[in-house]
Amino acid sequence: MLNVDRFLKQNGMNKSQLAQKAGLKQANLYAGLRNPTLTTIKRLADALNVTPAELLDAQEDLNPKKSRSSKYSRMKLNAIVVCNGVHYEAATVRELENVCKLLKNRDAEEEKAE
Repeated sequence: MLNVDRFLKQNGMNKSQLAQKAGLKQANLYAGLRNPTLTTIKRLADALNVTPAELLDAQEDLNPKKSRSSKYSRMKLNAIVVCNGVHYEAATVRELENVCKLLKNRDAEEEKAE
């Protein structure tokens, strides 16, 4: 589940306005927040003026049980991952890990569908 509340507040928006700006029906927005597709993540990030990696990083910060043992997790970098014509940006190793997890999960979902 994505947490967009911080970004909604930064943009002075509510979820209804976000749905409209992202081109989603409000009912689909709630489903997209629980189990987002890559397309939904991109639409939400664009509507909130953040990168998909930032949107995913917000989700990571909410789960304190996750291990942050990697000494490289906060290392600054400039990475762009292109998958099927979609660009994902990462400014830290942790953001890059999140993008990789997202793509891996998406690939697993597509394999199940076949």
